[in-house]
Amino acid sequence: MKFLLVHPPMDGSEPPVRRTEGLGLAYVAAVLRRDGHEVEMLDGYLRRLRPRALIREILRRDFDCLGITASDVHKWTTISIARAVRKRRKDALIVAGGYFPTFHAQRLLTVCPEFDFLVRGEGETVVSEGFGRIARGEDWRETPGLAFRQDGTEVLNPLPPLVHDLDSLPFPARDELKLVGQGMPALIVGSRGCNHRCSFCSIPSFYALSGRKAPRSRSPRNVLDEIEEVTAATGIKEFVFADDNFIGPGTKNRERVFQFAEEIRSRKLDFAFTIQCRVDEIDEEILKLLKDVGLFRVYLGVESSVERQLHTYNKRTTAEQNRRAIELIRRVGLDLQIGFIMLDPYTTLKEMLENMQFLDDMDLKEFRRNMLRLQYTPKLGLYGGVPLIEQVRADGLLRKKGFDCEFVFKDPQFRLIYGAAQALGAPLGFLARLYRLVRS
Repeated sequence: MKFLLVHPPMDGSEPPVRRTEGLGLAYVAAVLRRDGHEVEMLDGYLRRLRPRALIREILRRDFDCLGITASDVHKWTTISIARAVRKRRKDALIVAGGYFPTFHAQRLLTVCPEFDFLVRGEGETVVSEGFGRIARGEDWRETPGLAFRQDGTEVLNPLPPLVHDLDSLPFPARDELKLVGQGMPALIVGSRGCNHRCSFCSIPSFYALSGRKAPRSRSPRNVLDEIEEVTAATGIKEFVFADDNFIGPGTKNRERVFQFAEEIRSRKLDFAFTIQCRVDEIDEEILKLLKDVGLFRVYLGVESSVERQLHTYNKRTTAEQNRRAIELIRRVGLDLQIGFIMLDPYTTLKEMLENMQFLDDMDLKEFRRNMLRLQYTPKLGLYGGVPLIEQVRADGLLRKKGFDCEFVFKDPQFRLIYGAAQALGAPLGFLARLYRLVRS
């Protein structure tokens, strides 16, 4: 079969992050090629294509099957693509996979019948078996992990087990990175899943659908083989680890990180990389070790300085641990980026001011500037698979419209203040001015 695999741009405005490739799509492309299929990739996000331009580009291509990868931030663009392509390509298969189709399969099939089927959960095994059945003329509807409509009813097949040995997967295809990725970092995944159960995160729910909660790791040797291959093919020597949690808890995870550093040394590799980790799983020894072999930036899951919020988010960390971790990263001499959720349904004015004060005290001026300059609101997102949704629903604060989940603030004073800020069209600027006024 001939496939066109698409990574769409985000719906609406984009957050202040560096543009990177669609790695999930790249893994699926590699598996389909391994199975003998012809695959073309089109990364609309990496190419900076707006939805209409991306649709025009899709319709210029020749394919038997269009596959789209989608998270919640791509949902409306994904639906628009499927509808537009179906009008022109009546005989093509149109398929979507990723977090959004996984958690919203039933409604998505109803709202957008243009999809022939959806791939739920981890995609490599599902697409390999499903399209293998199609190529052999067998009934694809029996494939574990597929969702589809049959006789007017949405059918969600049980998911297959996750890939146990991640080293067995082919390296992700890097077509788009080779063509348009110069000056950008390459994404790399050393593990999948997370040991923790933060209530704002859908990652544990995603993997639990396949009956597994513990994360899986690739061997350091396999990861570095891929890094060497990417560098040779593209010249790129900066990598961002997309691991949900690069280090992880316990002695076994630390040993894996030490083996990774030792493997870099033994191969005498020279590349720079960024990791994502928790405040309670770093120490000076491990950061210095990683810095010595190329680590230059840490994305730290801080989330809040308010103890009530940290408890609501099930972080199992404290504000003091946040402060110590930030100070440690700076002392070691690494760049710092933070994850921060300033506003949730239970936020009060006092808590918002406390968080603003924390950003000032910790000299996180760049984060503050991004919030104000780009009107980027560090507000809790309620996406499919996020456990906190049920608490918000039970408390009567959830406002659901179709695929979209929003919330209202429980505290009447803060609800009024935030509503006024929204009416002025610049909620963060308004709240920042309010903070400065109270502080003075």
